[in-house]
Amino acid sequence: MDPTSLGTCRETSIRRRRRSEASRTWPATCCYRSLINARVGTAIPCDKIDRQLFRVSTMVCVGNGTKAKFWQSSWLAGKAPMDFAPNLYKLAWRKQRTVQEELTNHNWTRGLWRMTTVQEMSEFVVLWDLVQNVQLSDQGDSISWKWTANGQYTAKSAYLAQLQGTVSVVQGDNIWRACAEGKLKFFA
Repeated sequence: MDPTSLGTCRETSIRRRRRSEASRTWPATCCYRSLINARVGTAIPCDKIDRQLFRVSTMVCVGNGTKAKFWQSSWLAGKAPMDFAPNLYKLAWRKQRTVQEELTNHNWTRGLWRMTTVQEMSEFVVLWDLVQNVQLSDQGDSISWKWTANGQYTAKSAYLAQLQGTVSVVQGDNIWRACAEGKLKFFA
């Protein structure tokens, strides 16, 4: 094989790899990129459990409803509609629409005409009552972090939230009070 063609082949494979990595998309946690300090223009790699932890750790205060997702954001009494109405979430057609889009002309009810069980109907009544009390304003949507007193996200609070109930806090005082032998030297 010719050495110049080897270099061209290597460059082509590098370009292909970069192109495939650039086209790869990861599911976004939510539209609030400033909360989690992600770089602008990059997608956030996360799985279902990460999104669920984010959803239960945040509370969305709806203003004009242009950022909060109707089904995924925790905007109704601190909970997401998909969490307290999972059967309706399965029936919903457009699951990525914002609160503003879905509240306009009761668009969130489209697709729910397929309800067949009593459980689905009871979830619908509960969701209907909660949605009727929502009034949109001119202010933007805001989000707060439940694991800190001031509502601001910190990496420490997120780490502690993920490990809550699995790891006990180490008491360093007990370690430093332990009596240990001094350094011993042996001579041959």
